[in-house]
Amino acid sequence: MTTATHLLKLAATVLLGSLVTTAPLVRAQFTAPAPQNNTSTPIPKVELNFQPLETALASQQFSQANEITRRLLLAATNRTLQGWLTTDTIEQIPCQDLKTIDQLWLQHSNNRFGFTPQLEAFLATGNRPGRLMSPESYDQFGDRIGWRKENQWVIFKKNLDFTLNAPAGHLPSPRDEYQINGGRLEYTALMGRFQVCQSGQVPTAPVRFTPFGS
Repeated sequence: MTTATHLLKLAATVLLGSLVTTAPLVRAQFTAPAPQNNTSTPIPKVELNFQPLETALASQQFSQANEITRRLLLAATNRTLQGWLTTDTIEQIPCQDLKTIDQLWLQHSNNRFGFTPQLEAFLATGNRPGRLMSPESYDQFGDRIGWRKENQWVIFKKNLDFTLNAPAGHLPSPRDEYQINGGRLEYTALMGRFQVCQSGQVPTAPVRFTPFGS
């Protein structure tokens, strides 16, 4: 075995190891399709392993399930090494992966947690997926699902409520360890992607945000 081959195998091992909680979250990775236009670069297709998420949810280990959800979204968008999502990569999350994550959360929380109740709260507070609304509307959304307390965003993820006593839509919260303003841009993109996936009408081009007030 040449030194170059050994280094490549070692790098692959490290990469796969970063995707592991109690079990690997990626079953297989496939070659990305060639770009059809200049809008965005396609991400590699991966087959995700949802068993660790289902196991954590079944035992109501919601903090662990929340972290696994975050890792799944990162793996699905090939952003594991970076550790955060961008609006462009959020728009490329496979619909089946989003729906599977949502259904698992709904199933194991008596429909209390998941992207579905989050989208309902998002719309009920005057926000529109794909359109960046005023900070006030997003604050109302945060108040409703418990991401804001006493007029302040819950900065540290560890201070979220990982019990069934939390407000509907409180989980999952696929955010960094700390977040000051609630991630309005990224979460609006995520709700937009989930709404598109629910409707089954996948756009031919990425959604572009329009500013609030327009």
